Amino acid sequence: MKAALSALLVCAVIATAHAQEVVVEPPASDAQAKAHAQGLLSEGTAAYGRGDYATALDKFTSAYEIFPSPKLWFNIGQANRDLGRPVEAVAAFDRFLRNAGDAPPETLAEARRSAAELKAKLGQIQVTCATDGAEITVDGKQVGSTPLGEMVWTTPGRHQVAVQHAGFSPVIEDVVVLAGQASPVNFELRPIDLRAPNPTGNGAMVGDGAAASETKPVYRHTWFWVATGVVIGAGIAAGVLIATRSSGGRLETTLGSQRAF
Repeated sequence: MKAALSALLVCAVIATAHAQEVVVEPPASDAQAKAHAQGLLSEGTAAYGRGDYATALDKFTSAYEIFPSPKLWFNIGQANRDLGRPVEAVAAFDRFLRNAGDAPPETLAEARRSAAELKAKLGQIQVTCATDGAEITVDGKQVGSTPLGEMVWTTPGRHQVAVQHAGFSPVIEDVVVLAGQASPVNFELRPIDLRAPNPTGNGAMVGDGAAASETKPVYRHTWFWVATGVVIGAGIAAGVLIATRSSGGRLETTLGSQRAF
């Protein structure tokens, strides 16, 4: 009797545990987000089917922002590819292949094929820099920071690569990229010297009274302003005299009409 009762209790516990496991669901907010993203995915798929790739990309991107499923990168990659944005398409397909290993085999195969075809028409830039933490941009678009773990995919042609870091002078280089090849570029950042320049060259520090008196500008001498006053006064008198003579005795001058410099 006791054995039968124990067996019954064990079965009840197992049944209870099984029931609890079955009814566990994601939070309502997650379920709502997933449903919203699914609706956007459907709208994007319909737009893609009618050839409206820009709308499709917008819908797919919005769906990912709401519910970041890595499988959406496949759709984002397709839309970018058909919009003629091969660099963005490659990035999306690569993210899909890295993070959506449980996707259907045919979808994974399609992503690999599309990525391979696009990469064959692109080139790469290999950026190296001894200063860690420097921001790297290609044609004004940020692509990462040093040390950059992978090369940057880009279209063939001339591109502008810039590297900048707080406390260092930024460096910009033009790089020519060929299809199917990697173009290396190395940057050497130089620290910015914030010390005040010393134009005297005699080792005197800024604010040194002795050095300042030795190199006092000419306009700070009293004799300069005395002489200047005499010259200006004479010039004004001559100008007034000339203007008066040329106007038939009337006082007409142009003093004050000159633009300051």
